[in-house]
Amino acid sequence: MQSRNENLEKTFSVSEYIKHLNDILEQFEFRIKGEISELNIWSSGHVYFTIKDKDEEAVLNCIIWKGNYKMCDIEFEVGMEVIVTGHANIYAKSGKFSFIADTVELVGEGALKKAYDALKKKLEEEGLFGEERKRILPEFVQRIGLITSKEGAVIHDFESNLNKYGFKIIFVNSKVEGQTALKDLLAAIQTMKKQDIEALVIIRGGGSLESLQAFNNENLVRAVVDFPVPVIAGIGHDKDVPLVALAADYMASTPTAAALIVGKSWDEAFEKVREFTNIIKILEGHIQQVGEKIDDLWGNVVDLFSDTLQGIYQKLEMAQKVVLLNDPKRQLHLGYSITRRNGNIVKQAKELKAGDIIETQLEEGEINSKVK
Repeated sequence: MQSRNENLEKTFSVSEYIKHLNDILEQFEFRIKGEISELNIWSSGHVYFTIKDKDEEAVLNCIIWKGNYKMCDIEFEVGMEVIVTGHANIYAKSGKFSFIADTVELVGEGALKKAYDALKKKLEEEGLFGEERKRILPEFVQRIGLITSKEGAVIHDFESNLNKYGFKIIFVNSKVEGQTALKDLLAAIQTMKKQDIEALVIIRGGGSLESLQAFNNENLVRAVVDFPVPVIAGIGHDKDVPLVALAADYMASTPTAAALIVGKSWDEAFEKVREFTNIIKILEGHIQQVGEKIDDLWGNVVDLFSDTLQGIYQKLEMAQKVVLLNDPKRQLHLGYSITRRNGNIVKQAKELKAGDIIETQLEEGEINSKVK
């Protein structure tokens, strides 16, 4: 900025002076609270309005352009108390001083609750909060989009509760406090649409209804509903659940809970692996015991078989001796003979008659005779 003496060294035209002032004014943003006393919504969609102090006569001419008015999702009414955030500006053609509002937010718990309830009812009737619309998170996700503020402990809480499963986190920094966060959040979602992610996580800490205004905005709710992959909203809340959380595919009360949702399928898989490993160890122990019992049984079977076989050998030897003792050939060797008639052994002489042909078997050879 030029010093006072430097400004006096040059003569400005009116337009130059106003431009110089506007350049300075644009560098300073303010939050101003007041009550809407005059309101003019042009056909172009731009809104010209005046706010005033409740107890004093001070007034401020304000303008909010069509895009920002729609983004804020507040229907202006005379008598409504609001907070406008933006910067001052002087319109060169008229010299009129105005406040250019980038965002507008409602003031007071009652007004915020009324707007919350009305929008909630509208979106419920459209089915935006219905469970049948919610999408299932893919198993074993790894590419995660994360939208939150880089300030504070929220991002640390989320990341520290993710187990080491090789997650790739794409982070977009955004304001998350109050209505002024709305523009950041919408821009962050548009940025995330261009990323190759499997799930989007939006988180912040707890807060009042006033601090959560951006998360009760229709434009942000619809952006979450229309997002191409499942959305997890870990937005702290008390009794009134933020509408963005109701519209998200998964709702978590804290950033830590959001991290647990992301890692759930991984945790369950690793738990099953641990259980299976334990079962394998138990089975190995049982198999070892069975193997030892089989070895013992086999040893008993071998011993029994050996004893049985030995007994069979002994009986065979005994039978062999009996057979040898009773073998007719043994008798023949001792000088005895066997007489047969027609192949039948003759035991007594009276069995024969004169003229019979008999065969006498000796140890070596036979004798054929005729009975006289």
